[in-house]
Amino acid sequence: MPPAHHRFFLFLLLLGICCWYPDLGRNANTVSRAATVAALAERGDLCIDAYHEETDDKALVNGHYYSEKAPLPALLVAPFWVAAYRLGWVEPGPCGLLTDGVLALGGFVCGALPLALIMLITWRRMEQHHPPWRAFLLTMIAFLGAFPFLYAGSFHGHLLAALFLLLAWYAWQAGHWLGCGFLLGAAVSSEYSLFVFPLTWLLLLVLRSRWSAALRLALGGLPFLLLLLAHNKAVSDAFFSLPYDHTALHTDTTRYLGIAWPDPAALWGLLFSSYRGLFFYAPLTLLTLYHFLRRPAFARPRTLLLHPLVVPSAALVLLLSAHSMWWGGWAWGPRHLTAMAVLLLAAGLPALPWTTSVQRAFTVLGAVGLLINLGARLTVGYSVPTQIEHPVQQAVLPNLILGYFGSGPWTDLLHLGQLAGAFGFLAALILTYRWSRRLLDTSRT
Repeated sequence: MPPAHHRFFLFLLLLGICCWYPDLGRNANTVSRAATVAALAERGDLCIDAYHEETDDKALVNGHYYSEKAPLPALLVAPFWVAAYRLGWVEPGPCGLLTDGVLALGGFVCGALPLALIMLITWRRMEQHHPPWRAFLLTMIAFLGAFPFLYAGSFHGHLLAALFLLLAWYAWQAGHWLGCGFLLGAAVSSEYSLFVFPLTWLLLLVLRSRWSAALRLALGGLPFLLLLLAHNKAVSDAFFSLPYDHTALHTDTTRYLGIAWPDPAALWGLLFSSYRGLFFYAPLTLLTLYHFLRRPAFARPRTLLLHPLVVPSAALVLLLSAHSMWWGGWAWGPRHLTAMAVLLLAAGLPALPWTTSVQRAFTVLGAVGLLINLGARLTVGYSVPTQIEHPVQQAVLPNLILGYFGSGPWTDLLHLGQLAGAFGFLAALILTYRWSRRLLDTSRT
């Protein structure tokens, strides 16, 4: 068994890869959260009046502007930024404390660190079926070859929510109901749409007459329910009115919170299309889903429908397909399905029957995923304009052919240029591969 310090070193390498491209772009989504952090640091409240012109993702209530995002990501980052400000480690910029620094910090706390932890958890579980080095390599291929990797280093809430949901699933399997409820509450407080999971899981326990488990699950989630109610009250002046009820721009008055009925075209777009398809931008999820559904226990439809992941996952896809902006704006892949992709990879990969045919399928789909997602990581990142219908053909390939590499890596701070950043990133991947083989190869331990 490899020493613990070898594993920790490799985890730091994974974290470094996830941090390589910090998202400092003034994306409306990330800036909305960063504005809340800046407001809390400067004035101790949630009002972002001083920064509202920097983002289109905002709520307008009684003449004041607020972020309309789920609150937990900003609330997790705020104490660090407040402390840095109080200690004099950061200086206000042209937009006050809404600087590149808060975007980088948010990207680390809510993007890079959660993804690295997800990979660590998957790697350790893969070791139950594979030698340590092989488990590490398979995990790297799976996650670097999937669209969630593009959001590492970005101040979104998707990866943070995915980490909490994954941990909640493991807590469910272990019967740790209080912890499961707490983690589900954290997931919903990071991404509102994941409410379908605690709702379904609570209903399943009630249908099975597991009243004690249902009560403990509800009690575990209670702190975050109170947090969400308090956040609603602070922003919307009503406990049961989400900030999304008061969006200042892009308001769809024909729907409730932008939601109507599921659209077949949106379902295709979210799952299979080269526009935002889950199985296109995370190809290995197709393999894990296929073998998940082939389980003998699912021969009975009732057993399949009562599985804790089936109904909420289907409900999430249907919910998003009913939204007026199901594609997620400027995005790479179906970013609102990040938690679903993580569940399919992190929970599905260790459960695969690693036959010869499965290994071949993994090799092919993993290679396709790496080409697609690493190509995007080196060039356009995740901010692909909505009107581009085939991002790989229309954005990634032309940039690779022309030798255009996107900005963002830490090497930019050293004025080494975009080319150096891209090759440095590839070198980091190669070194991680070589060091992992050297440190984890069982023949050397």
